[in-house]
Amino acid sequence: MRRLGLLLALGACAPTGGTTTSDVDLETMSTTEVASTNPPVQTVTGATEETDTGASDPVTSSTSAETSTTTGNVDSTSSAGESSTTHGPPVCGNGIVEGDEACDDGNDDDTDGCTRTCMGPGCGNGVLEPGETCDDGNKSDFDACLNSCQEASCGDGIVWDEMEECDDANAVDTDACLKNCKAAKCGDGYLWAGKEVCDDGFNDGEYNGCSPGCKALAPTRCGDGKVQEQFEHCDGNTNLMGVGCTPGCLYDFSSVPQMSCAMTCSWAGPAGCDQADADVFCKLRTGNPQAKATSFKTAAPTDKAGFPCSDSKVVFDPDLRKKLGILTEFGVNKEVYYQESKIANTHGVNHVLQAAFLVCNP
Repeated sequence: MRRLGLLLALGACAPTGGTTTSDVDLETMSTTEVASTNPPVQTVTGATEETDTGASDPVTSSTSAETSTTTGNVDSTSSAGESSTTHGPPVCGNGIVEGDEACDDGNDDDTDGCTRTCMGPGCGNGVLEPGETCDDGNKSDFDACLNSCQEASCGDGIVWDEMEECDDANAVDTDACLKNCKAAKCGDGYLWAGKEVCDDGFNDGEYNGCSPGCKALAPTRCGDGKVQEQFEHCDGNTNLMGVGCTPGCLYDFSSVPQMSCAMTCSWAGPAGCDQADADVFCKLRTGNPQAKATSFKTAAPTDKAGFPCSDSKVVFDPDLRKKLGILTEFGVNKEVYYQESKIANTHGVNHVLQAAFLVCNP
């Protein structure tokens, strides 16, 4: 009994935080000693005594109370923010710096020194930051986003493979690369200095001023002093006071001061001077068939030149009008007349559109 009491006292003093191990050879134990309670109570001689708990666990053996050995592979991990030796592809956002990651703080905040792409701040991290117009996270200068994190554009000096033929970073249309980043060629309508004699934008061998190959002027062209009625209104001289001739051999009406549109003399729309008439006046004055009047006023006519009544049924005596024909190049599908002077004298006091109050766009 004294021995049992001593054993119980030693058991009560044993640590309760883990399993007690023994270096005693199991072969020296008796059957009764092996089938001990959990945990076994160690005696002075290494033998264990049976307790009255009724529970039985296998005896655990180890080489030390401080270390344990397993037969599987050992995985080595580190705390968040430090390099890891775990296998598999790196995962940005897991708080572990892996692979080619510069950092990994495990959050989506792009302003704390580590972005959600696991890169530091700056151009090339795939995150749009102040001062950048783009950031595709790659090192290519030939796509839509440059290495400077600015969007590719014509004139930046870098050829964007999918959109540009060339890019010489200037706005000159007379060299090998046009300002629209297209390579210069015969037929583009721009004179390539030192390479072309002319370029009419067609290069079809017909009238337009330039022979095929852009090496010589066409025999019949604007500028030869002869009016080619199929293509030209004039060629150096219109023979009309107050009307010039454009470099393309068309009428230049930019100095015409007034247009008669009262009553049946309407140029477009219903009778009388209105928006439709003002639009026609803008088309003729600007030479642009898309022009529109954004502002206009009517006023009494003067005895200067102008566009007289376009109604062929109106009789004037004397009739000072000169018929110019239907000028489709200006977007006007009605017979155009021009009168060099005395509009007020022939048209009376009826209101006309005055260029001084006309605003056109474009």
